[in-house]
This record gives sequence, C-alpha cells and structure tokens, in this order.
Amino acid sequence: MYKLSILSLLIVFLQVSFSQTKVINFVETGDNYYKNFDIKNAALNYQKAYEQNHNDYSTLKKLTRVYNDLSEYYYEIKDKNNAELSVNNAMKYATLFQSRYPDSSAAYSLLAMSYGNLALFKGDKEKIKLAYKIKDNAESAIKLNPNDFLAYIILSIYNRQIASLSWFERTFANMFFGKVPEGNFEDAEKFMLKALSIQPQAVIAMFHLSLVYKETDDEEKEIIWLKKVIDAPINDFRDQFAKRKAKNRLAELLD
Repeated sequence: MYKLSILSLLIVFLQVSFSQTKVINFVETGDNYYKNFDIKNAALNYQKAYEQNHNDYSTLKKLTRVYNDLSEYYYEIKDKNNAELSVNNAMKYATLFQSRYPDSSAAYSLLAMSYGNLALFKGDKEKIKLAYKIKDNAESAIKLNPNDFLAYIILSIYNRQIASLSWFERTFANMFFGKVPEGNFEDAEKFMLKALSIQPQAVIAMFHLSLVYKETDDEEKEIIWLKKVIDAPINDFRDQFAKRKAKNRLAELLD
C-alpha cells in the first residue's frame, strides 16, 4: 500500500511537471510571435498555455494583454466584429487575472485597459459607468506600483477624453446618463509625461501627448511631439498606426 501511494504521488508530480513544461513552451512561443508583432499567433499560443494551467500568472497577464492588443488592432483596421469579440475575451481574462492576483499592479492596469477598450462598444450611459472603473483601477495599479507605465497612459487618455467634452455634451450627459467624472488637460499632460519618463521611447505615449496639445491648441508643442513620433523606432504594433496618423496631422499643420 505504501509503495502504491508513493507511485501515485510520483505520477501526479510528473503530470504536473509535464503540464508546466508545456505552459512554458507555449508562453515562450507566444513571446516570440509577440516580439515580431504577430499578435494573432501570440494569442493562440497564450491560449494553449492557459488551457494547461488556468492559474499561471504570466499566462493570464499575457493573455489579457494580447486580447486587448487584438481588439485595438481590429478596431484600427475597422473590423468592429472581431474587435468586440477580442475585447470580450480581454474582459474575461482581465477579471480572472485581477481576482486571482489582487496584489499585482498589472492586474489592475490591464483591467482598466480592458474597460477602456470595452467602452468603445457601449452607449453613453454605460461609458460613464465604465469611466469610473477605468479611473479607479488605474489608480489602484499606481498605488501598488508607482512606475506602472500603462496605468499612467490610461489616466492621461481618461483625463483628455473627459476634458474634451463640450459644455453641452457634459450638461446633456449629466442630465440623462448620470454624473460625468472629472478630468482635465493638465492631468492628461502630467500623466503622459510621467509615462514617458518611465519609457522614453514609447511611440504611443508620444502620440497621445500630441493629442493633448492638439486639444489645448498648443500647436508648437503638438508639432514637436508629432515629429518625435515620426522619428522614433517602432517597438509596438500600435506604432505603425500612430506614425501614419502623426504624418497626416503634421502635413495638415505645415500645409
């Protein structure tokens, strides 16, 4: 009986070890695809890793991130159906990630990101509710990690979009959809500059900072940052879209 118990434990140990090895292999393969901006195949491999282990921190983090990436990619190419399918997957894994790793700043920043992408497919009333969730989760991420790059980007975009609402839009929303949260361009600038202090070569942060200056009619600073976007190396699949928009906007300004 004792020998049988030892054998059973050994079999279980080997099965767990084999499963974890497969997780590592799938994650590494996904990482290689991700580095080459092949986010579709990266997602397939992270999904396979998740099927082997539903609780692995790295897998949940990367799976949440890549489905957000896919949603943004499809949204950029105007494939709204696949964009919405992808963000629904992002929400599923972001919620799981945050519930299983409540002490991780990444869990909160990725949940905030997921809410932000989800808002693109919702009506005005639901967007207001999501805005509070975006802000709360991004701030929670920063409390856990003051250098959470993604959280600062999210808070900057949040502030810019809230601040850009006209008086009429804000009044209408407050009357019919619920109180619109607060946001201002000063914080939008501050948070994006903080993000850039953490990752100075982040093209997407440079581009969103240029949008802050566009909204505040600071053409001189907008031009400076548009040129930085165009000159910076590509490090993320989003960068190609940001560079294209920056070139078009700069041409408008210099025409």
